[in-house]
Amino acid sequence: MQLKYKLVAFDGDETLWTLPSGLNLSDRFDNDPIGRPDFTFKKISAPGEAPVVRRDDGALFALRPETFSVVETLRSWGVLIGVISYNHLPNIESILEAFGLRPLVDYVVAEWHTGKDNMMRRMLDMARADGHDIEPKDAVLIDDDYYRLYRDQYRRLGAGFVHFGVDIADFTPILEMVRPSE
Repeated sequence: MQLKYKLVAFDGDETLWTLPSGLNLSDRFDNDPIGRPDFTFKKISAPGEAPVVRRDDGALFALRPETFSVVETLRSWGVLIGVISYNHLPNIESILEAFGLRPLVDYVVAEWHTGKDNMMRRMLDMARADGHDIEPKDAVLIDDDYYRLYRDQYRRLGAGFVHFGVDIADFTPILEMVRPSE
């Protein structure tokens, strides 16, 4: 079985989850230059509904409804799952736990800067340290890329990039992009 990608990494804000309150995960206010690294999150949606969590200050975050089925299918094929985000790591870890997604995510790299190519390098190093034979060409980032920075970063890195909201409108097409060939 041959996979096109061995690792699929997702961005957080406006990719894995939407922002009903209009604030990014670590932002205390719109365009917060430093963010806050220690928010807490609680799931408020009912069982069977698409997960919605509330941050301790009231901001809401809604997981895209197809996330679990797509991630579970990718994992069943042996694909590693990552989250790469311009955010504070404790907030990413906390929201993944609140959504119930953390057990399905192999690697998380979240740093307060736009160098997502460097974040992918770190993630690949983590995977190699775990014994995976993986190179940049074996990885893809799914990201809303609001400022249009990441496609060029990933081209230079030699990794795949999918512009969420432009190349795809939900996560289901990722399955066709990654589907194993016999």
